[in-house]
Amino acid sequence: MNDDIGRLATREYEVTRPDGAKAKLAFALCDLSRENALARHARKRGAVAFGLLSLEGFAEAPAHPLLWVQTTAGMEMTVSDGDHPPGPELQRLIARHFILFFDDISDVAPGLAALPLSAGEERPN
Repeated sequence: MNDDIGRLATREYEVTRPDGAKAKLAFALCDLSRENALARHARKRGAVAFGLLSLEGFAEAPAHPLLWVQTTAGMEMTVSDGDHPPGPELQRLIARHFILFFDDISDVAPGLAALPLSAGEERPN
């Protein structure tokens, strides 16, 4: 797979929301060595991997793809300017699917599944 952002692997996962409607999470692993704004941002963050995540069919989801950056310390996600971050329930669903995604692409990026997905502590409500 070859495109401007250097997608190395993609996977889509269909889920059923609590109301029975279908929704989709689409993950992309991108090439960290590319000379584009996303790869440069990821390298500045100390990334070992980065990519995009699109959410479709979730009322509380950002309208634009999220940029994810995996460091040795954990996962960071950035929303587009003017977008709102996913809520706590959607964040948990995303985290579960990142585990699945990293396992599914282990032939392309074997070390990702062993890295932590969270760098910070959960904040109390």
